[in-house]
Amino acid sequence: MQSCPFLGATFCISALFKHRLRYYREVQIYFNRQTTLVVMKKIISLLPVMALLVLSNCQPTVTFTEPQPANTENVPDFPDRLQGTYLSTENNAMLLVSDKVIKRVYDYDAKVHTNQLDSNVQLRGDTLVDLKTNEKMPVKFEGDSIITHMHYTDTLFVLNNENVMRKLKGHYFLNTKYSPDSWEVKKLHLSRGKLTISRITSAADIANLLEYAENNQDTVPPYKVTITKKQFRKYVRKNGFTNDEVFIRQKK
Repeated sequence: MQSCPFLGATFCISALFKHRLRYYREVQIYFNRQTTLVVMKKIISLLPVMALLVLSNCQPTVTFTEPQPANTENVPDFPDRLQGTYLSTENNAMLLVSDKVIKRVYDYDAKVHTNQLDSNVQLRGDTLVDLKTNEKMPVKFEGDSIITHMHYTDTLFVLNNENVMRKLKGHYFLNTKYSPDSWEVKKLHLSRGKLTISRITSAADIANLLEYAENNQDTVPPYKVTITKKQFRKYVRKNGFTNDEVFIRQKK
C-alpha cells in the first residue's frame, strides 16, 4: 500500500486522477487535445470530492490500530433509515446506499465545438464514428457544439470482513482495513434528510486526536493511533471529524 504523507497529498491526487482517467479513454478516442482538456476540467472539478471519499491509491493520513469504536459489535447492514438515494451538495453526484453497499454515481454531459473534433473521427448524423476502429458514440447537438454523456460509478464502501461498520451515540463509523492493525475510519450521520460523511484530515483534527492517543510513537504522517472507546467518544464529542461531504436525501 502506497504511503501518503500529510503534506504530500499532491502525489495521492495525481494517482487518483490517473485512476479516474480510465473512464474517459473512450472520449479521448474521438476528441482532440483541446476537447480532452475540456473533459479533464470536469474531472478536476470532482477531485476534491473523490479525494474525500475514495483514496484507494494511497494510505490515509491517520489510521487506527483496530476498528472504532473499540470493543463494540459490528453493525451487519445499513439500517433502513439510511438506505436510499442522496444528491451531493457540491456537484451532481448521486450517492446510493443499499443494505451492504455505498456507491457514488457521476452522471453529466460534456460539450465540445464541432471544429475541435479530431481528423480521425467523423460525424454521421447523431453519431461520432472512429475511422480507425469503427467505434461509435451517440451525441446530441446544441448550436455548433455536440454533447456526449458521461457516466460512471464508484463503489465507496462494501460491508464485509475488511469493511466494518459500528455505531456510537447516533453516529455510524465506517472502518476500512488497510492491514491487520491499520484501519481508516469515516463518520456517517443522518439528520433531517441530510447525510454527512466525515473524515479526519485537517491539521486541527489530527492534533486533537493525538492528544487522546495512547503511546503514540509517530511524529510524522501517516499516523497510526491506538485509542480506547472512552477516548474515542470524547474525540467525537469534540467534533473531531470536520472534513465533511453533505448529501440530501431524494424522495422516491
